[in-house]
Amino acid sequence: MSEILKYKRGSIKQAPLTEGSPNWDEFSEMYWEEIEAGVEANQPGFKVVRKLLSDKRFDK
Repeated sequence: MSEILKYKRGSIKQAPLTEGSPNWDEFSEMYWEEIEAGVEANQPGFKVVRKLLSDKRFDK
């Protein structure tokens, strides 16, 4: 996911994440497949991160 974050605005990391979710540094070390698996497992914060990374408004 660190490759994806390179093409996103830095302000994306200011988005609040739900309690109990990994922080942005932990998310940046994950693969997209891990994000998708977290969404499917309904883990906290994963849906928000996937939505933000998929949103074209945060592209550079």
